[in-house]
Amino acid sequence: MGEGTAQRGIVVLADGIQTAFAAGAVAALARSGCRWRQGLGAGLGGQVALLALLGEADEAARRWRRQGELGCPLLRSSLAAAGERVGAAEGVVLMPDAWRLGGWLDPQALAEHLAPEAADSGGRLGRAGSVLGLAVTDLVSGEASWAEIHGQTPEEALRRIDATARFAGGWAPLAISSATDHRLLAGGVGSTPAGALPKALEWDVVCGFPVPAVRRPGVGSAIWETVQRRAEMRAAALVASWKVAGARVVCPTGDALRAASGRPDAELEVEYPLPWERNGELCGVLVQMGEAAVAEG
Repeated sequence: MGEGTAQRGIVVLADGIQTAFAAGAVAALARSGCRWRQGLGAGLGGQVALLALLGEADEAARRWRRQGELGCPLLRSSLAAAGERVGAAEGVVLMPDAWRLGGWLDPQALAEHLAPEAADSGGRLGRAGSVLGLAVTDLVSGEASWAEIHGQTPEEALRRIDATARFAGGWAPLAISSATDHRLLAGGVGSTPAGALPKALEWDVVCGFPVPAVRRPGVGSAIWETVQRRAEMRAAALVASWKVAGARVVCPTGDALRAASGRPDAELEVEYPLPWERNGELCGVLVQMGEAAVAEG
């Protein structure tokens, strides 16, 4: 590939465990010589896009390999986290409140995963001459936009990185409340604003989901699964339009899954996970799958 000019842009759209695929793919693109000066991101793909613009794409892949080795602590449920805090207290039974549970996953695990980006990410981007927008939806105002990171204070930059990671059914929206500010910020690939990509650049689009959307014969009717499936389908349709307009798209394929898993009978439609699934072994395979997808061109 070796297209290392500064006239390319990168888009990384990925939620939850699907980000492992995106991290592997972006690292492979960077190793092939690709460099980017502008980025867009949604979900945890926003963190991958940030690291890619800072020249640290391999670090994103390393973190996801480590997640696989540890059994994906990032994706532990809020219920499991509460159980760990309670311990073996006699007579205590934990029951989630379906009317108040904002998301299935533990927000403390997300905070720990994003902690390295608290160190002036916006300032670092600005000094590098790079720009990054992250897909964020304000559920109070009803507006979805690309929230810029470059030039922001460390606190505000981290807030936006945090907000875009919070996909529907995963982590609860980020609540911001003060005397002058009331927002409820959500992200994920379902928050990706509609519209064409800027035409001034050539774009590499890396998705944590197949494009076009594939059949999911095993999808369940639980609300967590259905909202994630709908977000995946909507984002896939948008990316398909970008591909028609000339963007290079890297996404999960059956061939990449078979190459990464070493199993010729592996089926993308059955085995590829939804964002909330916690599976350490599969997480490691997804990083390799992203690398394989780039290799297959």
